[in-house]
Amino acid sequence: MITRDGPQKWANVHVTAKAKVADLILVDNSAPAGTPQPNTLDALRQAARDLDQLVQQARQQGVRVRALGSGWALSDIAVTDGWLINTKGLNGCFEVSTKFFDTTYPDAERPFVVLAQAGISIAELNVYLEVTGFNGLKRALKTSGIGAGQTVAGSISGNTHGSGIQFGSTPDYVAGFQLVTGTGKSWWIERASKPVLNDAFVAALGAEAIRDDEVFNAAIVSFGCFGIITAMAIETAPIFHLEFPPVVKLDHAALKQHLGELATIGVSDPAAPYHYEFVFDPYDKKKIAMETSARKVPYEPGHATPAPVWIARDKNGFALGTDTAKLLLETPLVSSAKKAALQFDLYHKRAILDGVRGTPGQVFTATIFYFEGYTESALGVSVDDAPAMIDICCDIVKKLDQPCISQVRLVHPSHALLGFTRHGPKTAVFEFGLLNDANFPIFDRELTNALKAANIPYTFHWSKNSGLDRDAVLHMYGADRVARWRAARDRLFQGDAALRRVFDSPLLERAGLA
Repeated sequence: MITRDGPQKWANVHVTAKAKVADLILVDNSAPAGTPQPNTLDALRQAARDLDQLVQQARQQGVRVRALGSGWALSDIAVTDGWLINTKGLNGCFEVSTKFFDTTYPDAERPFVVLAQAGISIAELNVYLEVTGFNGLKRALKTSGIGAGQTVAGSISGNTHGSGIQFGSTPDYVAGFQLVTGTGKSWWIERASKPVLNDAFVAALGAEAIRDDEVFNAAIVSFGCFGIITAMAIETAPIFHLEFPPVVKLDHAALKQHLGELATIGVSDPAAPYHYEFVFDPYDKKKIAMETSARKVPYEPGHATPAPVWIARDKNGFALGTDTAKLLLETPLVSSAKKAALQFDLYHKRAILDGVRGTPGQVFTATIFYFEGYTESALGVSVDDAPAMIDICCDIVKKLDQPCISQVRLVHPSHALLGFTRHGPKTAVFEFGLLNDANFPIFDRELTNALKAANIPYTFHWSKNSGLDRDAVLHMYGADRVARWRAARDRLFQGDAALRRVFDSPLLERAGLA
């Protein structure tokens, strides 16, 4: 069902991106009064029809459209001056009949493929996989960001990364997806090198198939500008536990040596970490970092559910990301070094996974948001360059007198053409919590200049740093990747420039990708 709320001002969850939209439109799975609720395929077909009709109307009226999930991205990745289409009401998750699998897809892996609609949140999907179950079968996502508030389509389109050091980031568990572009039909897109669902499924979905690695790898991280994703086939894992030992504190020299060892981890080493991160205070003269990691271990019922991290506020009404934190970071009465030290201490107490064991859905539960005036910068470099990056960013933070700490997570590289977690042998994602003021772009610019001077390749997080122009994108991804991504987009729209422009956005134009 479609509900139109008309022109209005819109802001993302974290109040870091705002826009005036021509219409805010909700699409959900509800059936008209007096009619039965649709079954799986009917629901998927109806959602695709509703969204496709909206795109056709937008084209006829000369307005642009943008799909909206939770509005979780800190950047303007979901911003449009046209119609913002909220897909959170499309939050179903369905099983796949065995008759719909490609004959080459392994029988043993078929029960672990689910069809998730674009608007289902990570938290909702975790409940379906880990709690609801299917015929007693419990499953888990192969990786997850620390937050559970994002929608599946939003987290994948912006390359949410988590810390799957042996797996990858969220786009890497997608096996296929349904996409509408306003042509009166939908596409089912898979890799040619790894077909999952067969032509009978595509026909039942009322779609047409594109089985092409290049198109898949371009569209999977495309910020909503290849069309509107309506559903995804997600490859999950048998339910498992992540076991986090107590947090270790180590000096930077030992940390850098450990990073060299982690660079060699493969994709199926049970003795190696499955999740790995460290946190450091750039002002700390002793150069002591906190390190946490988790091995993937068998699921055992009966373990106590870990207490959630990122609790909104403590007994004194204070926690990272609240308006109280903003006031502290802004006050001139406390030095940046002391502010960073306090953040470091609070991160240890409130945010880092320390001596716990749980399923991914139990340990990655954060739904914190940043009040207006607070944001994050994040970028990926190769783990081989991470030791130098530590030194460089410490110098930049102190030079600009920024009150911040850095969290760093390691991720197996992605195949997405514009995936920012593309650096091998592992991508190290550095994140910095910052005030959203005039110093925020200065910080990014200073860091960029220092990395260029050191010849360190880097890529900024699309959902956190999208104030990127054409030259910046070309530097990060190279002319070949950008050209291939644009060619894949043009192929999907079959050369229809007017239809392609419906999905353009301020971000896309600024980045030279439109």
